[in-house]
Amino acid sequence: MKKFLLLTTGLMASAAASAMSSAPQTDPITDFQNSWAGKALSHQRALDMNSPLADNNILGSHNSYNSEVYSDPTRYIDPQQKHSIYDQLRIGARFVELDAHWTAHTHGWPWEWGTDLLLCHSGIGAELGDLHVGCSLTDRFVKDGVQEVSDWLNENPQEVIILYFEDHTDGHHQELLNILNDKLGGKIYASGGCKSIPSSLTKAQVRAAGKQVVLWKDGGCSGNAAMANLAFTGLGQVDRIWEDRTSVGAIGAFFTGGSVNKIESADVVQAFKNGGNIVNLDDLTYNDGRMAAGVWSWDNGEPNNYNGDQDCAVQWGNGRWDDANCGSVHHFACEDNAGNWAISAWAGQWSEGAAACSQLAGGYHFSVPTNSKANEALKAAKAGMSHVWLNASDRASEGKWVAH
Repeated sequence: MKKFLLLTTGLMASAAASAMSSAPQTDPITDFQNSWAGKALSHQRALDMNSPLADNNILGSHNSYNSEVYSDPTRYIDPQQKHSIYDQLRIGARFVELDAHWTAHTHGWPWEWGTDLLLCHSGIGAELGDLHVGCSLTDRFVKDGVQEVSDWLNENPQEVIILYFEDHTDGHHQELLNILNDKLGGKIYASGGCKSIPSSLTKAQVRAAGKQVVLWKDGGCSGNAAMANLAFTGLGQVDRIWEDRTSVGAIGAFFTGGSVNKIESADVVQAFKNGGNIVNLDDLTYNDGRMAAGVWSWDNGEPNNYNGDQDCAVQWGNGRWDDANCGSVHHFACEDNAGNWAISAWAGQWSEGAAACSQLAGGYHFSVPTNSKANEALKAAKAGMSHVWLNASDRASEGKWVAH
C-alpha cells in the first residue's frame, strides 16, 4: 500500500511539474508591456503619429550599446544600461544611440584580428574620443548591435525609431553603409542629402514611405554620396536631453568643468511639460518609475472600457484622460492652427465635436493633445471645468486609440 501511495504521489507531483513547465512563461519586460504604464505609452505613441517629431515626447536610451548584458572583464566595464538594445526597444526606447568606432579588435582566430567598426564607449573629452581611448579589443561589432535593432523592427513593422550614430568611423562610411544596407535595407527613411531632420517630418510620413528608421549621423556631411543621401546630419528642431552616470562621464566632467546630470522621474515629467522632445536615459528599465513618468495622458488604470462601452477620450479636471461612453454630454477641446486651445460654447455628445468647435471664432477644430505641453495648455484653458471631450477614440478597433 505504501508503495502504491508513494507511486501515486510521485506521479501527481510529476504531472504538476509538467503542467507548470508547459504553462506560458512571461518575463518582466512582457509584464511591463502589459501593465498600465506600458499600454499607456503605446497609446501615446499611436496618437502622435501625425504630429511632427519636433513636437513628440520620446523616451530613449543613452549609449544604448554600453550595457551590462554585454559586459565582461575585458569590455563595457562601466556600463550605462541594464538591458540589451533589443530589450530597451521592447521597454519603450524609441531613440537608440550607437557609437561607431573604426578600431582594432581581437575577435576570432589571431589571423582574423584587425580593424573593424566596433561599438565603443570611448572618450574623456571629444579630442581623446577621436583616438578611441577606452575602446576594448573585444568590444562588440557595430553589425551585432544593428542586428538587434533589425530583429525588433521586423517584429514591430508599424513602429518608427530614431537611430543615432556617434561617428568615430575615421571616414569608413562605406563600411558603415554596408552594415546598414545589410541589416536595415529598405527600412531607413532617406534624408535626400546633407540636412537636419525637417521640422514637419512625422512618423506617419516615414511609415507612408514604407520605412521605420530616421537615421541621424553626426560628424558633418559624409563624403560618401550614398551615406549622405541616407543619413540626416542633425536633429534640427528636435531637442534632446541626456544623462551620463558613468565613471568616464564623471572624469570627463572633471576635466571640462561641466556637470553630470541624473534624470529622475520628476525630471522626465517636467521635461515633457516644458515641450522637450527626447529624454535619453542611462539604466533605462521598466521598474524605476521613469518610463511611467513619460505617461502624460491617461490616468492610472485608464483606459479600461468600463462596462464595455467606453470608446471616446475625455480629459478630467486633473489633466489626465479617461475613456467614456461616447453618448455622454461634455464640452469639447478645440484647437486653432496656431496651437491655441479653447473650450466649446456648448456641450454635446462626442460626435458633435466638429460642429461645436467650428462655431468658435478664429478657425478652431475639434482636437486632442499629442504631447504633454499641449495637454497642459488644454488643462489651463478649461479654467477648472471638470470634463472635456478629446478628438480621440477606439471606436474602430477596441484598444487601438487614434487621433481624428
